[in-house]
Amino acid sequence: MHAQGASDGQRCDTGGTGVVMDPFAVAQQLGNAPDPFALASVLAEWKPEASCRHTRGAGVSANLWDGEKFPGGFGVTQIRIPDYWTLRERSSQLFNDNLYARGLIRRLITNEINTGLKLQAEPNDELISSLSETNAEDWAENVENRFEIWAATPALCDYEGKRIFPKLQADARREALIEGDTLVVLRHDRRTGLPKVQLIRGGRVTTPLRRPINDARKIINGVELDDRGREIAFHVRGNTFGESMRIPAFGPKSGKRFAWLEFGSDKRMDSVRGMPLLGIILQSLKELDRYRDSEQRAATINALLAMFIRKEQDKPGTNPFSAGAVRRTIVQGDADNAGAAREFNIAESIPGVVFEELQTGEVPESFNTSRPNVNYGKFETAVVQAIAWANEVPPEILTLAFSNNYSASKAAVNEFKAYITRVRSEFGSSFCQPIYIEWLTAEILGERITASGLLESKRDPLAYAEFGAWVRAVWAGPVKPSIDLGKDVRAYVEAIESGSPLISATRASEDLFGVRFKTVLKRRARELRAVRGMNDDLGISNDPPAPQPMAPGTSAANTQALVERVIEELEDYGPNPRPLN
Repeated sequence: MHAQGASDGQRCDTGGTGVVMDPFAVAQQLGNAPDPFALASVLAEWKPEASCRHTRGAGVSANLWDGEKFPGGFGVTQIRIPDYWTLRERSSQLFNDNLYARGLIRRLITNEINTGLKLQAEPNDELISSLSETNAEDWAENVENRFEIWAATPALCDYEGKRIFPKLQADARREALIEGDTLVVLRHDRRTGLPKVQLIRGGRVTTPLRRPINDARKIINGVELDDRGREIAFHVRGNTFGESMRIPAFGPKSGKRFAWLEFGSDKRMDSVRGMPLLGIILQSLKELDRYRDSEQRAATINALLAMFIRKEQDKPGTNPFSAGAVRRTIVQGDADNAGAAREFNIAESIPGVVFEELQTGEVPESFNTSRPNVNYGKFETAVVQAIAWANEVPPEILTLAFSNNYSASKAAVNEFKAYITRVRSEFGSSFCQPIYIEWLTAEILGERITASGLLESKRDPLAYAEFGAWVRAVWAGPVKPSIDLGKDVRAYVEAIESGSPLISATRASEDLFGVRFKTVLKRRARELRAVRGMNDDLGISNDPPAPQPMAPGTSAANTQALVERVIEELEDYGPNPRPLN
């Protein structure tokens, strides 16, 4: 498959078929100069094995590139169809039996969910005509307080009545990581009118075994799709063989969202189901665990073989171990080649036995062994680092081994923060936000929360801006403690003092401590009122000492101005703060 010369120095050999094509004639048909890429596309449609070259001037070649630098360099191209059932079962087995798999999943859950993602309602008052900025803050705080109570009551939020909402988050995320996805179903509580969350393992979502012959529904791996590829229902395996239950994704009349799949890892566009997080590293985890068990077993056996008697001369033995033993037994082993059972004499010696009158040529010798392998730790570390890298987790965080300097540890934490931020944003949008919207709708229908225009905008597709403004929220999780809090605090203080538009007291409070600045102000106001009350009881003046004059523009003056501004905001709450709506 190469170019063959001609009288005019140009033609193409199309794989030994005897058909010759003129590249310049093809180029004229394409309406431009001889372009090897255009020629390759034309030849690919005509015969995929063809290649083209012309020898006029410097020479141009056109070949079909498939990623190989030389024939056979890539190897066999495999078109893989996921066996979701086997992948889920093997992933579940490793989570139960393999310490590496269990450690990886638990590390991710602890850092991603921890004590749960908390609601921070942030309605956009600029898009809601009936809501001012002050009213928006009061409305958001009232919504957060009511949602917090609902989330902390298992009888209200859990369909089984056992778990609080943060525990539901952790269970949904864990099962999604292990099995690839988790089915989330919202059930309506007729007593309260509020939604309840039901979680179903992804392994139970399967295509029904008993289907009518004329059933034309498109069901792929338990997910029923419409003509546009949208999820319209999920089929869940029952407790008895062949039993299946169909759960619609949306209400047939209201269009209300009833159920959806929560995915644990990356999912390709055309894939219907999620891939277990451990799917790509199943064999590596299994072999690494076998290697660890083998080394541990070898070390144990070698530790039992403490000493033996080496005979340097052909003389009768004295059996020093048996002679000094206090207990003897016989152990019967497997049969030898002749079929006879093998027996071994075992003796347990008193600690500190001294061998006397050994025969000439008998020398006590320690059993020297090279197990466990001295390179096992390095090999394990290399494999664990690859596993951590594949899952976007720094090895230091995965293994909880922080032995590097401050800069390296800070870099690892920052990289992991980027991963945590992305995962929390995606999980909050896919799991928490739909639940919050249905809860908020139920509260408005029950006239426990007022949101003028929200229900109307939810039903009107053209009013998406107003609806999005009402339900806008952030799902924030616990903040990892700072490695050096003093450095971070000083950096934020200097940034605020410099008047940087990129930083604020609110941002600093959330980044450093995971608490909203408004909450900090309320807490400080309560503390200030308590201190003032105590001083009044003790007869101590609450008037602050007169401040010393400071040179304007200095760091101390800027700090003093910041403190005075915070005190003014605290005093706005006063001894009798206004009630929240």
